[in-house]
Amino acid sequence: MKTLFYILMALTAGGMVAIQGTINSGLSKRLNHPMQASLISFAGAVPLIILILFILHPKLPEWSQLRDVSPIYYTGGAYGVIFVTTILFLAPKIGIANTLVATIVGQLIFSVVLDHIGFLDLVVKPINIYRAAGCVGLLLSLYLIQKS
Repeated sequence: MKTLFYILMALTAGGMVAIQGTINSGLSKRLNHPMQASLISFAGAVPLIILILFILHPKLPEWSQLRDVSPIYYTGGAYGVIFVTTILFLAPKIGIANTLVATIVGQLIFSVVLDHIGFLDLVVKPINIYRAAGCVGLLLSLYLIQKS
């Protein structure tokens, strides 16, 4: 039952990406450049993060903890900027469904590879026939949705 709840949470989060992409795409059309829309999107997220931190009131990390973290872990936000900017650039050109299906297929295939190598301390989940077939199915779904 707990797994079902988590899957429903993930499905809801995926739905939020579709809404976010649509909103950011519309914002990009109304501004001069997609990067402006990306900046506004991330700036709009900051107050929500501050509110959540205020409500949860977690202990702040010590400076020594921040210094000891490998620099690669500070690059996560950059990937978010690339993702959001790509969606708001592509959605008006190929539609939100085509854009999101392609990005989701990319996410899942990359995820299978990252699991296989245990990237950055992930649990190793080797590629097997089922995962490979799933990737082929993802590519097939991408093809079918792109054809419509």
